[in-house]
Amino acid sequence: MKRTIIILVILALGALVAFRAAQVIFAKKEEPQKKGRGAIPLVEAAPVTQGLVEEKISRVGDIVPQAQVTIFSKVQGWVKEIYVREGDGVRVGQVLANLDDREALAVVAQSKANHEAAIARLKQVRATAKEAVESQTQQTKANLDLAESDLKRARELHAKDFIARQQLDEARTKFNVAKAAYDLAQNNLQQRIWENEIGLAEAQVRQAKANLDLMQAQLANLSILSPMHGIVTKRYVDPGTMAKDSTSILTLMELNVVKMIVNVIEKEVVLLKKGQPVMASVTGFPDRVFPGRIEIIIPALDPQSRTAEIQILIPNPDYLLKPGMFGRVEIPLRSNPQALLIPIQALLTQDDKDFVYVCKDGKAYRRSVRKGIVKDDFVEIIQGLNNQDQVIVAGHGSMNDGSPVQIISKAGKGK
Repeated sequence: MKRTIIILVILALGALVAFRAAQVIFAKKEEPQKKGRGAIPLVEAAPVTQGLVEEKISRVGDIVPQAQVTIFSKVQGWVKEIYVREGDGVRVGQVLANLDDREALAVVAQSKANHEAAIARLKQVRATAKEAVESQTQQTKANLDLAESDLKRARELHAKDFIARQQLDEARTKFNVAKAAYDLAQNNLQQRIWENEIGLAEAQVRQAKANLDLMQAQLANLSILSPMHGIVTKRYVDPGTMAKDSTSILTLMELNVVKMIVNVIEKEVVLLKKGQPVMASVTGFPDRVFPGRIEIIIPALDPQSRTAEIQILIPNPDYLLKPGMFGRVEIPLRSNPQALLIPIQALLTQDDKDFVYVCKDGKAYRRSVRKGIVKDDFVEIIQGLNNQDQVIVAGHGSMNDGSPVQIISKAGKGK
């Protein structure tokens, strides 16, 4: 019995030793495989995709009229009539108001009469000036001939002692006076002196015409005309008011197109172009957008704020947009329909530098990139990748450049 127990114990110990030996052998066989699998990280990867990316900025500003004019009276006078009130539409050249014109009409009539008199005198001078000079020349020649004959006779008589010396001197003096008058007439004839008289008469006609034009302009200024198409937004006077040359009469605004003025910073203004479309909204119509376009880009930045002024025109055919409304405008800076996109999880940052891990031939390679716009869960890559690359989106926490990797799944494609 005792021998049997000993045999059984020996067999049990042998079985136990064999089982442990088998475990060791199996563990040694499995160890290389486990060790190999633990050295290769398991990662998820996603392809670089392409899609539309738009960069926009949002700015606020007030709605203002495209054009605004305050009309003043050019002359002094009583306001006789005003034909418009606030809210009325006006057109270019429309009569908006009239001042009393009775005195101005009288002044114009007098100026017109003076002009007509100057024209009549010019006609008379043109008809008679030359003949008058020629006639005067002939008259002075006759007087000279007579004085010369008298002087000759006086000399003969004085030589015979028939007349005194004094009478001879008187005859000589008359001759000299007649000769001087004739020489002057001859000179006037040679110099065509009548042309000077005609020129003076013509100048008087021009002066009278200029005065008449001035008086007619003063009369026309008593009618106040609209300089633009627009809306009356303010009326300052009523009939019976004494208007001076600085009195405000009306304010007009052009509202079929309104304007929004916003400011952008230096790096934004260089991306904008005249005529570029924009979308505007206002607090008064929160569910509507109004298309517009950039009309003016001021070419100089404000030295204090380092911003540039942008003027945006917005069509307003129904006059929904009112001056003074608060508005917001979205301005596209750039658009790229073929932008390179990666999942945002793939982008890593170290020391303010962006990089990703690219899978290639079973290894992960660190690659520096320059990012652009973040779009939903994707980020634009401006530099560093191409559309054939695959980037690691999970499992790259402690990875080194050139590390072997095993891709266990691929993330879905981007938008």
